[in-house]
Amino acid sequence: MAETDDMSAPITRGELREELAALEQRLEQRIEQRLEQKLEQKLEQKLEQKLEQKLEQKLEQKLEQRFREQDERLDRKLDQRFREQDERFDNRLDQWGGALMDRMDRKFEEMRQELARLVSSSAEAGRSELRVIDDQYKDAARVARLEDAVFKPAPKRPARKRRSA
Repeated sequence: MAETDDMSAPITRGELREELAALEQRLEQRIEQRLEQKLEQKLEQKLEQKLEQKLEQKLEQKLEQRFREQDERLDRKLDQRFREQDERFDNRLDQWGGALMDRMDRKFEEMRQELARLVSSSAEAGRSELRVIDDQYKDAARVARLEDAVFKPAPKRPARKRRSA
């Protein structure tokens, strides 16, 4: 069909069909283009969403793995530090305990010596007191014999028999 701007010119059925077919073809092309664009957009959106989900999952997994590794590493370091602190504490406690035992041994020895001195002096004091008592009675046997000799009661006479009247 010849392109004219005159809308009052008569056209034939064939020309109309050609024009309608061309219009239909252009419309189909536009629809297909728009559908393809929309489909591509939808597909891109879906792909982006899927990709984001996958990336998030991967990132989450990597982060979890990283955190686990860091946590394990930190646990190992803390365990090592605690073991070292325990060893240092045990060593210091052993030193302190040894020093305390030495002090207690020295104090015990001092107390033992002091007790021995006190017991010895107490025993000496007891012996001194006993000597005083012994001195008082040392001559008691001799004095008793002397007293017997001096104050000896007169021998007892045999009793007289009474006469009966």
